[in-house]
Amino acid sequence: MLLSRRAIAGATMVLAGAVAALLGTPAYAGVGSAHTAAAPMATCTQQSFLEGTHYSTVQVAQFARQGGFSGNDWVIAVAVAEAESAGWSHARLIDTDCSVDRGMWQINSYWHSEVSDSCAFDPTCAAQATHTIWANGGWSQWTTYTNGAYQAHMAEAQAAVNQVGGSGGGGGGGGGGSGGGTWQANHAYTAGQTVTYGGHTYRCLQSHTSLVGWEPPNVPALWQLVS
Repeated sequence: MLLSRRAIAGATMVLAGAVAALLGTPAYAGVGSAHTAAAPMATCTQQSFLEGTHYSTVQVAQFARQGGFSGNDWVIAVAVAEAESAGWSHARLIDTDCSVDRGMWQINSYWHSEVSDSCAFDPTCAAQATHTIWANGGWSQWTTYTNGAYQAHMAEAQAAVNQVGGSGGGGGGGGGGSGGGTWQANHAYTAGQTVTYGGHTYRCLQSHTSLVGWEPPNVPALWQLVS
């Protein structure tokens, strides 16, 4: 499910729209109550487009780090981008007021006119702009954060951050790469990563965040015994 974000000077508007086979919930990006101008009065037919280059979650994590994110907010930035645009660089949502949510983090053209189209549709520049917007108002400006939609992407976001090279504060121990040390609960593992448990080595088959009870010998759908 693809969701987009709208935060409008203290009020959140949730609209419904289809994007191919995906369901979109459009939203503005705004910096809280700092924007005092009236909302645009035009009326358009809501339309969503997934266009441009599709980037993997790991690539989104790289852009987010380049934009200035670190720690757990780095993980959240990746999860929000996945919820907003599914990683499409030129994702667009034409809102009913004719403003446009643009790019990987769906930066609104009206509430953030300081961000040009060329920047919003360039992942590196968009990540930097998103960091600035976030620094001035936090994640509550994104509906995908306030309605919890981003949480469905947190495990893959944590795994991507681990793979890029940082723990992101979202999991315990270890990092990305082929060797994950001893298996632990509440840790993000990526497909192909190996761990040890009970004197044996296991290879991760599907990226996931481990839970108590999901020990490698108990979940063959997630772990393959290597030795």
